[in-house]
Amino acid sequence: MRKKGLLCACILLALLLTGCAKEGQETFQLRLFYPAAEFEAGGDVLHSQAVDWSKEDSKDTAEQVEKVIELLLNNDKVLDFTSPIPQGTKLLSCKVSGGEAVVNFSSNYGRLSGFDLTVANYCITLSASQIPGVRRIHILIDGESLSGRDDALSTGDVLLTSSEDVVKAVPVVLYFPDSTGELQPEKRELLIYEGENHCQRVLEALTEGPNTEGLYALVPEGIHIAGVWMDGDICCLNFSLTDYRALCESTVDQGMLVEGLVKSLCSLKGVERVQFMVNGTYRTRLGVVDIENPIRP
Repeated sequence: MRKKGLLCACILLALLLTGCAKEGQETFQLRLFYPAAEFEAGGDVLHSQAVDWSKEDSKDTAEQVEKVIELLLNNDKVLDFTSPIPQGTKLLSCKVSGGEAVVNFSSNYGRLSGFDLTVANYCITLSASQIPGVRRIHILIDGESLSGRDDALSTGDVLLTSSEDVVKAVPVVLYFPDSTGELQPEKRELLIYEGENHCQRVLEALTEGPNTEGLYALVPEGIHIAGVWMDGDICCLNFSLTDYRALCESTVDQGMLVEGLVKSLCSLKGVERVQFMVNGTYRTRLGVVDIENPIRP
Protein backbone atom coordinates (compact mmCIF):
# COMPACT_ATOMS: atom_id res chain seq x y z
CA MET A 1 0.00 0.00 0.00
CA ARG A 2 2.86 2.36 0.81
CA LYS A 3 4.38 1.88 -2.64
CA LYS A 4 1.01 2.27 -4.32
CA GLY A 5 0.42 5.57 -2.55
CA LEU A 6 3.89 6.80 -3.45
CA LEU A 7 3.33 5.81 -7.04
CA CYS A 8 0.15 7.83 -7.37
CA ALA A 9 1.66 10.86 -5.69
CA CYS A 10 4.82 10.74 -7.76
CA ILE A 11 3.00 10.24 -11.04
CA LEU A 12 1.22 13.51 -10.35
CA LEU A 13 4.55 15.25 -9.84
CA ALA A 14 5.85 13.79 -13.09
CA LEU A 15 2.81 15.00 -14.97
CA LEU A 16 3.52 18.59 -13.95
CA LEU A 17 6.30 18.59 -16.50
CA THR A 18 4.35 16.94 -19.28
CA GLY A 19 2.08 18.03 -22.06
CA CYS A 20 0.72 16.81 -25.35
CA ALA A 21 -0.30 19.53 -27.75
CA LYS A 22 -0.04 20.76 -31.27
CA GLU A 23 2.67 23.33 -31.66
CA GLY A 24 1.74 25.59 -34.56
CA GLN A 25 -0.18 23.79 -37.25
CA GLU A 26 2.28 21.07 -38.25
CA THR A 27 4.06 19.38 -35.34
CA PHE A 28 2.15 17.06 -33.04
CA GLN A 29 4.15 15.91 -30.03
CA LEU A 30 3.31 12.77 -28.12
CA ARG A 31 4.82 12.16 -24.70
CA LEU A 32 6.34 8.80 -23.82
CA PHE A 33 6.19 7.83 -20.15
CA TYR A 34 8.92 5.63 -18.68
CA PRO A 35 10.27 4.73 -15.20
CA ALA A 36 12.55 7.16 -13.43
CA ALA A 37 16.14 5.89 -13.53
CA GLU A 38 16.58 6.02 -9.75
CA PHE A 39 13.34 5.90 -7.81
CA GLU A 40 13.42 7.06 -4.21
CA ALA A 41 10.55 7.55 -1.80
CA GLY A 42 9.16 11.01 -2.36
CA GLY A 43 10.75 11.30 -5.81
CA ASP A 44 9.37 10.91 -9.30
CA VAL A 45 8.34 7.41 -10.33
CA LEU A 46 7.69 8.31 -13.96
CA HIS A 47 9.44 10.66 -16.32
CA SER A 48 8.39 11.59 -19.83
CA GLN A 49 9.82 12.98 -23.01
CA ALA A 50 8.21 14.39 -26.14
CA VAL A 51 8.59 12.70 -29.51
CA ASP A 52 7.61 14.16 -32.88
CA TRP A 53 4.35 12.47 -33.89
CA SER A 54 3.61 14.49 -37.02
CA LYS A 55 4.68 11.59 -39.28
CA GLU A 56 2.61 9.09 -37.32
CA ASP A 57 -0.75 10.76 -36.66
CA SER A 58 -2.03 10.06 -40.17
CA LYS A 59 -1.56 6.32 -39.74
CA ASP A 60 -4.18 3.82 -38.67
CA THR A 61 -4.92 3.99 -34.92
CA ALA A 62 -3.64 0.46 -34.26
CA GLU A 63 -0.42 1.26 -36.15
CA GLN A 64 0.08 4.30 -33.94
CA VAL A 65 -0.35 2.18 -30.79
CA GLU A 66 2.17 -0.31 -32.20
CA LYS A 67 4.61 2.56 -32.75
CA VAL A 68 4.18 3.69 -29.12
CA ILE A 69 4.97 0.15 -27.94
CA GLU A 70 7.98 -0.01 -30.26
CA LEU A 71 9.34 3.22 -28.79
CA LEU A 72 8.68 2.08 -25.21
CA LEU A 73 10.49 -1.21 -25.89
CA ASN A 74 13.49 0.94 -26.95
CA ASN A 75 15.27 -2.10 -28.35
CA ASP A 76 17.63 0.02 -30.44
CA LYS A 77 18.47 2.25 -27.42
CA VAL A 78 17.94 5.39 -29.51
CA LEU A 79 15.91 7.01 -26.73
CA ASP A 80 17.59 7.81 -23.42
CA PHE A 81 15.53 5.77 -20.96
CA THR A 82 15.19 2.26 -19.60
CA SER A 83 12.19 0.44 -21.01
CA PRO A 84 9.40 -0.43 -18.55
CA ILE A 85 8.82 -3.59 -20.61
CA PRO A 86 11.07 -6.64 -19.95
CA GLN A 87 13.83 -7.31 -22.47
CA GLY A 88 12.84 -9.89 -25.06
CA THR A 89 9.13 -9.07 -24.90
CA LYS A 90 7.45 -9.04 -28.30
CA LEU A 91 4.21 -7.38 -29.35
CA LEU A 92 2.18 -10.25 -30.80
CA SER A 93 -0.83 -8.22 -31.92
CA CYS A 94 -2.64 -4.92 -31.47
CA LYS A 95 -6.28 -4.20 -32.26
CA VAL A 96 -8.33 -1.05 -31.61
CA SER A 97 -12.12 -1.01 -31.46
CA GLY A 98 -14.63 1.23 -29.70
CA GLY A 99 -11.92 3.31 -28.05
CA GLU A 100 -10.17 0.26 -26.55
CA ALA A 101 -6.71 -0.87 -27.66
CA VAL A 102 -6.07 -4.57 -27.03
CA VAL A 103 -2.31 -5.07 -26.74
CA ASN A 104 -1.11 -8.68 -26.72
CA PHE A 105 2.45 -9.29 -25.47
CA SER A 106 4.58 -12.42 -25.47
CA SER A 107 5.13 -14.36 -22.22
CA ASN A 108 8.14 -12.24 -21.21
CA TYR A 109 5.76 -9.48 -20.09
CA GLY A 110 4.54 -11.93 -17.45
CA ARG A 111 7.91 -11.62 -15.69
CA LEU A 112 6.64 -8.36 -14.26
CA SER A 113 4.81 -8.33 -10.95
CA GLY A 114 3.72 -5.99 -8.18
CA PHE A 115 5.15 -2.47 -8.34
CA ASP A 116 7.06 -3.03 -11.61
CA LEU A 117 3.94 -4.38 -13.33
CA THR A 118 1.90 -1.37 -12.21
CA VAL A 119 4.55 1.05 -13.49
CA ALA A 120 4.76 -0.72 -16.87
CA ASN A 121 0.98 -0.74 -17.27
CA TYR A 122 0.79 2.95 -16.40
CA CYS A 123 3.57 3.86 -18.85
CA ILE A 124 1.74 2.09 -21.67
CA THR A 125 -1.65 3.54 -20.70
CA LEU A 126 -0.49 7.16 -20.34
CA SER A 127 1.55 7.02 -23.55
CA ALA A 128 -0.95 5.27 -25.83
CA SER A 129 -4.06 7.07 -24.54
CA GLN A 130 -2.85 10.29 -26.16
CA ILE A 131 -3.59 8.78 -29.57
CA PRO A 132 -6.96 10.01 -30.87
CA GLY A 133 -9.54 7.25 -30.63
CA VAL A 134 -7.80 5.40 -27.77
CA ARG A 135 -9.38 5.73 -24.33
CA ARG A 136 -8.62 2.38 -22.70
CA ILE A 137 -5.77 -0.14 -22.85
CA HIS A 138 -6.40 -3.87 -22.45
CA ILE A 139 -3.10 -5.69 -21.88
CA LEU A 140 -2.89 -9.42 -22.67
CA ILE A 141 -0.09 -11.95 -22.27
CA ASP A 142 -0.22 -14.67 -24.91
CA GLY A 143 -3.87 -13.83 -25.42
CA GLU A 144 -4.83 -13.99 -21.72
CA SER A 145 -5.78 -11.11 -19.43
CA LEU A 146 -3.44 -10.19 -16.62
CA SER A 147 -4.26 -12.34 -13.61
CA GLY A 148 -6.29 -10.58 -10.92
CA ARG A 149 -6.52 -7.27 -12.79
CA ASP A 150 -9.32 -5.38 -14.52
CA ASP A 151 -9.59 -6.03 -18.23
CA ALA A 152 -8.75 -2.49 -19.30
CA LEU A 153 -6.97 0.57 -17.92
CA SER A 154 -7.77 4.19 -18.67
CA THR A 155 -6.04 7.40 -17.64
CA GLY A 156 -8.73 7.73 -14.97
CA ASP A 157 -7.31 4.61 -13.31
CA VAL A 158 -3.90 6.31 -13.13
CA LEU A 159 -4.79 9.88 -12.32
CA LEU A 160 -6.65 10.36 -9.07
CA THR A 161 -8.81 13.29 -7.97
CA SER A 162 -5.82 15.18 -6.57
CA SER A 163 -4.54 15.55 -10.15
CA GLU A 164 -7.23 18.06 -11.08
CA ASP A 165 -4.78 20.96 -11.39
CA VAL A 166 -2.49 18.93 -13.67
CA VAL A 167 -4.58 16.83 -16.02
CA LYS A 168 -8.31 16.30 -16.24
CA ALA A 169 -10.67 13.82 -17.79
CA VAL A 170 -13.17 16.46 -18.95
CA PRO A 171 -16.73 15.28 -19.69
CA VAL A 172 -18.19 16.62 -22.93
CA VAL A 173 -21.09 15.83 -25.23
CA LEU A 174 -20.24 15.74 -28.93
CA TYR A 175 -22.94 15.89 -31.59
CA PHE A 176 -22.85 13.88 -34.82
CA PRO A 177 -25.52 13.37 -37.49
CA ASP A 178 -27.30 10.05 -37.98
CA SER A 179 -28.50 8.60 -41.27
CA THR A 180 -31.58 10.87 -41.23
CA GLY A 181 -29.49 14.02 -40.73
CA GLU A 182 -30.56 14.46 -37.11
CA LEU A 183 -27.90 15.34 -34.55
CA GLN A 184 -27.31 12.73 -31.87
CA PRO A 185 -25.29 13.20 -28.65
CA GLU A 186 -22.22 11.12 -27.86
CA LYS A 187 -20.80 11.41 -24.35
CA ARG A 188 -17.02 11.47 -24.07
CA GLU A 189 -14.27 12.15 -21.54
CA LEU A 190 -11.35 14.03 -23.05
CA LEU A 191 -7.91 13.91 -21.45
CA ILE A 192 -6.81 17.56 -21.23
CA TYR A 193 -3.46 18.67 -19.82
CA GLU A 194 -2.88 21.82 -17.81
CA GLY A 195 -2.79 24.85 -20.10
CA GLU A 196 -4.23 22.99 -23.09
CA ASN A 197 -7.02 24.66 -25.07
CA HIS A 198 -10.25 22.87 -24.06
CA CYS A 199 -12.18 24.08 -27.10
CA GLN A 200 -9.40 22.94 -29.41
CA ARG A 201 -9.58 19.45 -27.90
CA VAL A 202 -13.34 19.34 -28.55
CA LEU A 203 -12.75 20.32 -32.18
CA GLU A 204 -10.06 17.65 -32.53
CA ALA A 205 -12.46 15.04 -31.14
CA LEU A 206 -15.18 16.18 -33.55
CA THR A 207 -12.73 15.94 -36.45
CA GLU A 208 -11.80 12.38 -35.43
CA GLY A 209 -15.45 11.46 -35.90
CA PRO A 210 -17.93 9.46 -33.82
CA ASN A 211 -17.30 6.24 -31.91
CA THR A 212 -20.95 5.21 -32.11
CA GLU A 213 -22.06 2.98 -34.98
CA GLY A 214 -24.64 4.66 -37.20
CA LEU A 215 -23.34 8.18 -36.65
CA TYR A 216 -21.35 10.16 -39.19
CA ALA A 217 -18.74 12.92 -39.27
CA LEU A 218 -20.01 16.40 -38.45
CA VAL A 219 -17.15 18.40 -39.98
CA PRO A 220 -16.71 17.76 -43.73
CA GLU A 221 -13.45 16.15 -44.77
CA GLY A 222 -10.81 18.70 -45.75
CA ILE A 223 -12.31 21.50 -43.63
CA HIS A 224 -9.96 22.81 -40.93
CA ILE A 225 -10.73 25.38 -38.27
CA ALA A 226 -7.91 27.93 -38.27
CA GLY A 227 -8.18 28.89 -34.61
CA VAL A 228 -10.33 28.88 -31.51
CA TRP A 229 -10.17 31.02 -28.36
CA MET A 230 -12.31 32.20 -25.46
CA ASP A 231 -13.58 35.77 -25.02
CA GLY A 232 -15.36 35.72 -21.67
CA ASP A 233 -18.01 33.03 -21.98
CA ILE A 234 -17.92 33.18 -25.81
CA CYS A 235 -15.97 30.62 -27.81
CA CYS A 236 -14.63 32.30 -30.97
CA LEU A 237 -14.37 29.88 -33.87
CA ASN A 238 -12.23 31.13 -36.75
CA PHE A 239 -12.30 29.71 -40.29
CA SER A 240 -9.87 30.52 -43.09
CA LEU A 241 -11.39 32.33 -46.05
CA THR A 242 -10.78 29.26 -48.23
CA ASP A 243 -12.63 26.89 -45.90
CA TYR A 244 -15.41 29.42 -45.33
CA ARG A 245 -16.02 29.67 -49.06
CA ALA A 246 -15.91 25.89 -49.40
CA LEU A 247 -18.60 25.53 -46.72
CA CYS A 248 -20.77 28.22 -48.31
CA GLU A 249 -20.56 26.59 -51.73
CA SER A 250 -20.81 22.93 -50.65
CA THR A 251 -23.93 20.79 -50.30
CA VAL A 252 -23.28 20.29 -46.58
CA ASP A 253 -26.21 21.08 -44.27
CA GLN A 254 -24.82 24.34 -42.89
CA GLY A 255 -27.51 24.63 -40.24
CA MET A 256 -26.71 21.17 -38.87
CA LEU A 257 -22.97 21.92 -38.94
CA VAL A 258 -23.39 25.17 -36.99
CA GLU A 259 -25.79 23.58 -34.51
CA GLY A 260 -23.50 20.59 -33.94
CA LEU A 261 -20.45 22.78 -33.38
CA VAL A 262 -22.33 25.09 -31.00
CA LYS A 263 -23.86 22.29 -28.95
CA SER A 264 -20.57 20.39 -28.72
CA LEU A 265 -18.50 23.41 -27.67
CA CYS A 266 -21.15 24.62 -25.21
CA SER A 267 -21.05 21.25 -23.45
CA LEU A 268 -17.77 22.53 -21.98
CA LYS A 269 -18.07 24.25 -18.63
CA GLY A 270 -17.81 28.02 -19.05
CA VAL A 271 -18.78 28.11 -22.73
CA GLU A 272 -22.18 29.76 -23.18
CA ARG A 273 -22.09 30.97 -26.80
CA VAL A 274 -20.10 30.48 -30.00
CA GLN A 275 -19.05 33.29 -32.35
CA PHE A 276 -18.18 32.24 -35.91
CA MET A 277 -15.46 34.30 -37.62
CA VAL A 278 -13.56 34.28 -40.91
CA ASN A 279 -9.90 35.36 -40.97
CA GLY A 280 -10.51 36.99 -37.58
CA THR A 281 -13.42 39.14 -38.79
CA TYR A 282 -17.19 38.87 -38.47
CA ARG A 283 -19.44 37.64 -41.28
CA THR A 284 -23.21 37.87 -41.44
CA ARG A 285 -23.91 34.42 -42.86
CA LEU A 286 -22.46 30.98 -43.40
CA GLY A 287 -24.42 29.87 -46.42
CA VAL A 288 -28.03 30.11 -45.23
CA VAL A 289 -27.16 30.43 -41.52
CA ASP A 290 -27.00 33.74 -39.64
CA ILE A 291 -23.64 33.89 -37.85
CA GLU A 292 -23.33 37.62 -37.24
CA ASN A 293 -23.88 37.35 -33.47
CA PRO A 294 -22.78 34.77 -30.88
CA ILE A 295 -24.99 31.67 -30.99
CA ARG A 296 -26.39 29.79 -28.01
CA PRO A 297 -27.21 26.06 -28.16
